[in-house]
Amino acid sequence: MITLDFLGYGASDKPNPYDYSVAESADSVEDLMALLGSSSAHFVVHDYGGIVGQELIDRQLAGRLPFGITELTVLNCGIVYSAYRPTRVQKLLNTPVLGKLVAGRVSSRTLRSGFANVWGTSKLSDEEFDELWHGISRDNGHKLAHLLIRYNTERAQHHRRWEAALAAWEGPLHLIWGLDDPVSGRHVLEQATRMLPRAVVTELDGVGHFPQAEAPEAVATAIRTAR
Repeated sequence: MITLDFLGYGASDKPNPYDYSVAESADSVEDLMALLGSSSAHFVVHDYGGIVGQELIDRQLAGRLPFGITELTVLNCGIVYSAYRPTRVQKLLNTPVLGKLVAGRVSSRTLRSGFANVWGTSKLSDEEFDELWHGISRDNGHKLAHLLIRYNTERAQHHRRWEAALAAWEGPLHLIWGLDDPVSGRHVLEQATRMLPRAVVTELDGVGHFPQAEAPEAVATAIRTAR
């Protein structure tokens, strides 16, 4: 298993100011695959990683991807733009000028409240949140929220191309979905299953926006058994 922090996230560099983009994140995946000498991979993507995955699928369909995507597993993500419901804070962060002011007020307390609003019925423990906060706040990454959230502007610009790519891709596709996610939960999944009728679907009741954290065993089992 291979995982990475995109630029601006976790332990990766966090330049500020910087024009973060989905295209550059996809380039980073290409670079990593080349560095590892990997010719193919099964991608498991979530949230921001979901639209990066859509970009990579689009590149593969266009014959511009130097490796193969053998399977794609998508966890909660706004893969259907018309159904996606960003939070009020996300909308504010993506507003010119105001977004920087809002990002400057992000703290562990405000972020924990934000996580609680999109979490399912299980309770986020102090230990789990501390681990999340460690990666988010490293090198003042929490102050970059207004720059990182620009992916929503990109989503508005490119969603038709990304949705068409998913619909046209013929590889194995698996949707693992927390239904209680107010941002991209049941309402997105309902639209996604109509757009992607061949997808294998795993529904997780009582799970919110972060299935891999809220129900890790169920997610791991679903990934291993879906074919």
